[in-house]
Amino acid sequence: MRKIMLLLTYTVTTLILLINAFADTIVTDGLVSYWTFDRNTINNGTVQDVWGENDATIVGNPTLTKGSVKRGIRLDGIGDYVRLPNISNFGSRIGSYTFEAWFKTTQNSWSAIYQVNEPPCVRHNRGYGILINAAWDDGWDNIIVTKKDSILIQRTNKVGEGGCAGGSSTREYRVSDGEWHQVVYTTRAPTDEELALLRFGARGICSTQRTYIDNVPIAEGVGCTSGPLRSYTESIYLGAINDDGKALGFFNGVFDEVRIYDRALTHEEVTRNYDIVLSVEAGHKLSTVWGSLKMRR
Repeated sequence: MRKIMLLLTYTVTTLILLINAFADTIVTDGLVSYWTFDRNTINNGTVQDVWGENDATIVGNPTLTKGSVKRGIRLDGIGDYVRLPNISNFGSRIGSYTFEAWFKTTQNSWSAIYQVNEPPCVRHNRGYGILINAAWDDGWDNIIVTKKDSILIQRTNKVGEGGCAGGSSTREYRVSDGEWHQVVYTTRAPTDEELALLRFGARGICSTQRTYIDNVPIAEGVGCTSGPLRSYTESIYLGAINDDGKALGFFNGVFDEVRIYDRALTHEEVTRNYDIVLSVEAGHKLSTVWGSLKMRR
């Protein structure tokens, strides 16, 4: 009996230590919204925001499947996506923010992690978002074409009374391999040192953007636009382009662990979020602890 009590005491103590260590690992400073896609967070097409108050809406007929942690949501590449509310700085496209998600796909044609196009930032001035297996064509039509193992990053601001200013970049990275990948996009005000490096000096409103895939910075730089900036208003479609209210460019694969922050995470913080998912996925451990942590409001 004494051995059993000692074993129980040891087990409880170990679990408490693991809970504390696990909770300390996840970055929550600046966290605005968090969708886990676990089974108990989805009800009648609504995906609960387990951290904030920004519940998302399922469109189409996605299914739940094994995620990077517990469950994830599988989109069919035909008409499925998840409509996220216009959230904080991420939705308005003004101010600092971080978008983070885990995804898995074997799709070889181009598709969207997310992208928003709305007037006047349409056609030749595309909106903002991240596409995979994608690039601009080489002609003058400014259309998206498939380029395998390429990430197309769009970052266009609405400026002045009716204009758009921004740009895009394409980086090579293999993601359509059926493995889990972390994508993180951050934007923030630049430092004085970053502004000093600008070739033509700082003009207007400037921001520093950085994109990570699997904890690797694949694109970074400082961009400046003439102000004032105006807010985007359309919802974000996770797994599709929101082209002025019309969905296209559907993603075929699984999403999990989607988070929005109202500040730019540092590389060290991106690493923390990356490492904890890898440790849980590899060891299939602490699922109960993870669930209780993520249900905190």
